[in-house]
Amino acid sequence: MHKTLILLTLFLSVTLAVKAQQPQQAQQPQQIQQPQQGQQMERRLVSVPRAFFVPHWYVKAQAGASYDVGEGKFYQLISPSIQLAGGYKFNEFFGLRGTISGLWAKNRYSFPETKYQWNFIQPAIEAEFDLTQLILGRNPERVHSVYAFVGGGVALSFGNDDAVEANAAYYKMKNYIIQDYPLTRAPYEKLWSDTRWNPVVRAGVGYDYRITEDISLGAEVNANMLPDHFNSKLGKSDNKDWHFNALLGIKFNIGPSHGRTEPVYEDVPKAEPPAQFVDVPAEQISFNVNIYFIINQSIIRANQLPKLTRLLQYLNEHPRAFVRLSGYADKGTGNPTINMRLSIERSQAVSKYLQDAGLAEWRIRRFAKGDRVQPFDIPEENRVCICYVYDPDNPTAQRFEY
Repeated sequence: MHKTLILLTLFLSVTLAVKAQQPQQAQQPQQIQQPQQGQQMERRLVSVPRAFFVPHWYVKAQAGASYDVGEGKFYQLISPSIQLAGGYKFNEFFGLRGTISGLWAKNRYSFPETKYQWNFIQPAIEAEFDLTQLILGRNPERVHSVYAFVGGGVALSFGNDDAVEANAAYYKMKNYIIQDYPLTRAPYEKLWSDTRWNPVVRAGVGYDYRITEDISLGAEVNANMLPDHFNSKLGKSDNKDWHFNALLGIKFNIGPSHGRTEPVYEDVPKAEPPAQFVDVPAEQISFNVNIYFIINQSIIRANQLPKLTRLLQYLNEHPRAFVRLSGYADKGTGNPTINMRLSIERSQAVSKYLQDAGLAEWRIRRFAKGDRVQPFDIPEENRVCICYVYDPDNPTAQRFEY
């Protein structure tokens, strides 16, 4: 049996070594169409830039409040809490992180009515799952992220003097001496002193909002299950102790979290622009694509890029088609001067994106409507640049479903 395993291991090792040293097949250079005599060429976009995920480290600092289940009203058992975390995102969906949390915890005893607190530090290792990417699909440039995590660690508890003193005071009040008169039920049945290590199982959910390429703001709630020694008291049926946290924090990415591929072009015979570029009546529009913006902004958001990708693909496949860009603004915000500027900047932003991707300038017309025209009934939808496409070869092209 051992000989068989050894031979199998050697065979796999040799196979992997040989495969690793095999030269990769060189990528075939793209064939460039040669121009005919006197014919001009132009660059045509073959592949638009696409976002891709970059594995990276990150650190996070959080602070908030904690709640320990016990005897007493909810507000009486709330304590401040902090948490420091550092982790590594392997892909869009999964990462690992280490955390150190804690500060102090509170609890109460009903008879005699006593309040007490103790300190603890809780290191843990957790697996983190990006629910937004799992449910909505891959998008490394997404600014919103909802995540869940599960893991475990240990809680180092110390400073339990309040419970020790309260326990001693209880017996003095009853004139009992613990050594001589053991009781079947003590007020602090799980009393501990000095320090104590408790295993912890924890899980939670959180939300991050990316405000820059490297910085995110977020919130998190988590639940921690510990043995029935954490709060020095015996629970019903010797059940577990529970500790909850609600935290706000800031996250810093160490290195880039995403990137964009370079556009790929090919040389094709240059299409001649029309002798006269006139505006197109609405009834001759083949279809339109709506690019929505945030209030008072003209930056193209990541969730709008798939629309422009589809638009570019169509325009590249139909060299005689051109696009009319009309920028708008919501008249419910700002004023006519600001809104006219915003509508100009929005049409310019879309025009620049299309030209940077290789679309010839003569195939683009830009207009700005300000807030004089409101194409939609919902105010937020009027923060838009509408891309009207006219294709003389396909006047009834199917409308993009966006």
